Amino acid sequence: MADELKKMRLQDFFIEGLEEVYDAERKFIKCTAALGIAAVNEELQRLLSTHSTITEKHLGHLEAILNRLAHQAGTGICELVTCMSDKASEMMRRTETGTALRDVAILHLIQIIQHYKMAIYRNLIALARETKHSKITVLLEDCLNDEIKTGADLIEIGQRFIYPAAKAEDLK
Repeated sequence: MADELKKMRLQDFFIEGLEEVYDAERKFIKCTAALGIAAVNEELQRLLSTHSTITEKHLGHLEAILNRLAHQAGTGICELVTCMSDKASEMMRRTETGTALRDVAILHLIQIIQHYKMAIYRNLIALARETKHSKITVLLEDCLNDEIKTGADLIEIGQRFIYPAAKAEDLK
Protein backbone atom coordinates (compact mmCIF):
# COMPACT_ATOMS: atom_id res chain seq x y z
CA MET A 1 0.00 0.00 0.00
CA ALA A 2 2.79 2.44 0.89
CA ASP A 3 4.39 1.76 -2.52
CA GLU A 4 1.16 2.83 -4.23
CA LEU A 5 1.10 6.20 -2.49
CA LYS A 6 3.15 8.88 -4.13
CA LYS A 7 4.15 11.76 -1.97
CA MET A 8 2.72 14.86 -3.57
CA ARG A 9 4.94 17.89 -3.51
CA LEU A 10 3.84 21.52 -3.68
CA GLN A 11 5.10 21.71 -7.26
CA ASP A 12 2.95 18.67 -8.18
CA PHE A 13 -0.09 20.32 -6.66
CA PHE A 14 0.72 23.53 -8.57
CA ILE A 15 0.97 21.66 -11.87
CA GLU A 16 -2.32 19.84 -11.21
CA GLY A 17 -3.99 23.19 -10.63
CA LEU A 18 -2.54 24.55 -13.87
CA GLU A 19 -3.78 21.49 -15.74
CA GLU A 20 -7.23 21.85 -14.21
CA VAL A 21 -7.60 25.51 -15.19
CA TYR A 22 -6.21 24.74 -18.66
CA ASP A 23 -8.95 22.18 -19.17
CA ALA A 24 -11.53 24.56 -17.68
CA GLU A 25 -10.52 27.28 -20.12
CA ARG A 26 -10.71 24.89 -23.10
CA LYS A 27 -14.16 23.72 -22.10
CA PHE A 28 -15.25 27.27 -21.34
CA ILE A 29 -14.52 28.34 -24.94
CA LYS A 30 -16.93 25.71 -26.27
CA CYS A 31 -19.53 26.52 -23.64
CA THR A 32 -19.43 30.30 -24.22
CA ALA A 33 -19.67 29.86 -27.98
CA ALA A 34 -22.89 27.90 -27.57
CA LEU A 35 -24.27 30.28 -24.94
CA GLY A 36 -23.37 33.30 -27.08
CA ILE A 37 -25.51 31.89 -29.88
CA ALA A 38 -28.38 31.24 -27.44
CA ALA A 39 -28.19 34.70 -25.82
CA VAL A 40 -30.71 37.36 -26.82
CA ASN A 41 -29.11 40.46 -25.36
CA GLU A 42 -26.52 41.98 -27.70
CA GLU A 43 -24.29 43.15 -24.84
CA LEU A 44 -24.18 39.62 -23.44
CA GLN A 45 -23.48 38.19 -26.90
CA ARG A 46 -20.64 40.67 -27.39
CA LEU A 47 -19.15 39.95 -23.97
CA LEU A 48 -19.22 36.19 -24.53
CA SER A 49 -17.56 36.63 -27.92
CA THR A 50 -14.89 38.94 -26.50
CA HIS A 51 -14.25 36.63 -23.59
CA SER A 52 -13.64 33.71 -25.96
CA THR A 53 -10.74 35.71 -27.40
CA ILE A 54 -9.47 36.47 -23.91
CA THR A 55 -9.75 32.79 -23.01
CA GLU A 56 -7.60 31.92 -26.03
CA LYS A 57 -4.96 34.27 -24.60
CA HIS A 58 -5.23 32.49 -21.24
CA LEU A 59 -4.68 29.14 -22.93
CA GLY A 60 -1.53 30.55 -24.50
CA HIS A 61 -0.32 31.76 -21.10
CA LEU A 62 -1.06 28.40 -19.51
CA GLU A 63 0.72 26.49 -22.30
CA ALA A 64 3.77 28.75 -21.86
CA ILE A 65 3.70 28.19 -18.10
CA LEU A 66 3.42 24.43 -18.43
CA ASN A 67 6.22 24.39 -21.02
CA ARG A 68 8.41 26.43 -18.64
CA LEU A 69 7.73 23.76 -16.00
CA ALA A 70 8.56 20.99 -18.52
CA HIS A 71 5.01 19.70 -18.46
CA GLN A 72 2.77 19.03 -21.45
CA ALA A 73 -0.57 20.85 -21.50
CA GLY A 74 -3.77 18.91 -21.93
CA THR A 75 -3.50 16.10 -19.40
CA GLY A 76 -5.76 17.54 -16.68
CA ILE A 77 -9.50 17.29 -16.31
CA CYS A 78 -11.83 19.89 -14.82
CA GLU A 79 -14.99 18.08 -13.79
CA LEU A 80 -16.70 21.22 -12.50
CA VAL A 81 -16.79 22.96 -15.89
CA THR A 82 -18.02 19.72 -17.46
CA CYS A 83 -20.81 19.66 -14.88
CA MET A 84 -21.62 23.34 -15.48
CA SER A 85 -21.69 22.80 -19.26
CA ASP A 86 -24.21 20.00 -18.73
CA LYS A 87 -26.20 22.35 -16.47
CA ALA A 88 -26.13 25.00 -19.21
CA SER A 89 -27.55 22.51 -21.72
CA GLU A 90 -30.31 21.58 -19.28
CA MET A 91 -31.19 25.23 -18.64
CA MET A 92 -31.33 25.94 -22.37
CA ARG A 93 -33.85 23.12 -22.76
CA ARG A 94 -35.94 24.49 -19.86
CA THR A 95 -36.06 28.14 -20.95
CA GLU A 96 -37.83 29.51 -23.97
CA THR A 97 -35.70 30.52 -26.92
CA GLY A 98 -35.40 34.26 -27.45
CA THR A 99 -36.39 35.30 -23.93
CA ALA A 100 -34.69 37.44 -21.33
CA LEU A 101 -35.16 34.54 -18.89
CA ARG A 102 -32.80 32.51 -21.04
CA ASP A 103 -30.27 35.34 -20.74
CA VAL A 104 -30.72 35.26 -16.94
CA ALA A 105 -29.87 31.53 -17.01
CA ILE A 106 -26.83 32.14 -19.23
CA LEU A 107 -25.61 34.98 -17.04
CA HIS A 108 -26.05 32.84 -13.92
CA LEU A 109 -23.99 29.96 -15.30
CA ILE A 110 -21.24 32.14 -16.73
CA GLN A 111 -20.87 33.96 -13.42
CA ILE A 112 -20.51 30.68 -11.52
CA ILE A 113 -17.77 29.53 -13.90
CA GLN A 114 -16.08 32.96 -13.72
CA HIS A 115 -15.93 32.83 -9.93
CA TYR A 116 -14.55 29.31 -10.05
CA LYS A 117 -11.80 30.38 -12.46
CA MET A 118 -10.99 33.45 -10.36
CA ALA A 119 -10.57 31.22 -7.30
CA ILE A 120 -8.26 28.86 -9.18
CA TYR A 121 -6.15 31.74 -10.53
CA ARG A 122 -5.86 33.27 -7.05
CA ASN A 123 -4.66 29.97 -5.62
CA LEU A 124 -2.23 29.41 -8.48
CA ILE A 125 -0.79 32.91 -8.01
CA ALA A 126 -0.19 32.16 -4.33
CA LEU A 127 1.50 28.87 -5.22
CA ALA A 128 3.61 30.53 -7.94
CA ARG A 129 4.78 33.12 -5.42
CA GLU A 130 5.53 30.48 -2.82
CA THR A 131 7.53 28.41 -5.29
CA LYS A 132 9.40 31.54 -6.50
CA HIS A 133 8.05 31.53 -10.07
CA SER A 134 7.90 35.31 -10.58
CA LYS A 135 7.47 35.22 -14.39
CA ILE A 136 4.68 32.68 -14.05
CA THR A 137 3.03 34.85 -11.40
CA VAL A 138 2.83 37.75 -13.88
CA LEU A 139 1.06 35.59 -16.48
CA LEU A 140 -1.39 34.22 -13.94
CA GLU A 141 -2.12 37.71 -12.61
CA ASP A 142 -2.93 38.79 -16.16
CA CYS A 143 -5.44 35.93 -16.43
CA LEU A 144 -6.97 36.78 -13.05
CA ASN A 145 -7.33 40.46 -13.93
CA ASP A 146 -9.13 39.52 -17.16
CA GLU A 147 -11.52 37.28 -15.21
CA ILE A 148 -12.20 40.00 -12.63
CA LYS A 149 -13.00 42.52 -15.37
CA THR A 150 -15.28 40.05 -17.13
CA GLY A 151 -17.03 39.31 -13.83
CA ALA A 152 -17.67 43.03 -13.28
CA ASP A 153 -18.92 43.40 -16.87
CA LEU A 154 -21.32 40.49 -16.37
CA ILE A 155 -22.77 42.12 -13.25
CA GLU A 156 -23.25 45.40 -15.09
CA ILE A 157 -24.93 43.75 -18.09
CA GLY A 158 -27.23 41.84 -15.77
CA GLN A 159 -28.24 44.90 -13.77
CA ARG A 160 -28.60 47.27 -16.72
CA PHE A 161 -30.22 45.03 -19.31
CA ILE A 162 -30.98 41.41 -18.53
CA TYR A 163 -32.74 41.50 -15.15
CA PRO A 164 -34.99 44.46 -16.10
CA ALA A 165 -35.89 42.73 -19.38
CA ALA A 166 -36.75 39.49 -17.56
CA LYS A 167 -38.89 41.40 -15.07
CA ALA A 168 -40.72 43.13 -17.93
CA GLU A 169 -41.39 39.73 -19.52
CA ASP A 170 -42.86 38.49 -16.24
CA LEU A 171 -45.25 41.46 -16.13
CA LYS A 172 -46.69 40.71 -19.60
